[in-house]
Amino acid sequence: MARYTGPSWKISRRLGLSLSGTGKELERRPYAPGQHGPTQRKKNL
Repeated sequence: MARYTGPSWKISRRLGLSLSGTGKELERRPYAPGQHGPTQRKKNL
């Protein structure tokens, strides 16, 4: 399995918590990434 080298802010927004520690990515766009991100509901973990 390969290491993910893409944008970490997408993973942060998908999980709903800040991986960078600043929380800026969730303040700017508090929804999941992608075309259907704003319309999809959040999953319960």
